[in-house]
Amino acid sequence: MEDALLTFEPNNSATVQAAWGAAAVALAALAGMVMMLRKKATGRTRNQNMLAAMLLFFLMLMGMGTAFFSWLKIRKTGPVTIYEHSVRTPYGTAAFKDIRDAYIYTDKQPSLTNPNRSVRATRMLVIEERNGKTHVMSEEDYPIQDMLRALKQAFSDKKREE
Repeated sequence: MEDALLTFEPNNSATVQAAWGAAAVALAALAGMVMMLRKKATGRTRNQNMLAAMLLFFLMLMGMGTAFFSWLKIRKTGPVTIYEHSVRTPYGTAAFKDIRDAYIYTDKQPSLTNPNRSVRATRMLVIEERNGKTHVMSEEDYPIQDMLRALKQAFSDKKREE
């Protein structure tokens, strides 16, 4: 195995915080729901307890879903390593000879009221292989500008060697 020229680690701190926060909310909602269901009451108070338990159940489901999908995102983002003749991303390894293009794409979400105005733009590093496989890394997780610069530098160094 050849030595890595550069390695870029993902910045998952916000996602990790969201996962732990959502898990804490889910556990607190579960505890509150169990408490509401164990309360002995009759009449209107019982109905209010059941309503509160139901709302806490939905809060627990949302918290568990958020925690699960945050955990899934953390697992899908991994280090991006640039070698002398290839680049390894969480989506696999691409040899420089197989790369068709590498560029930064800006994904714009249009406004619902005015489609000509974008409400959010996310920049992504896209590495396209000749066989159609695409490696996409978001600026929310990686320093994509530095990654593209390093990738082009390694690619041009390889071209000079040949």
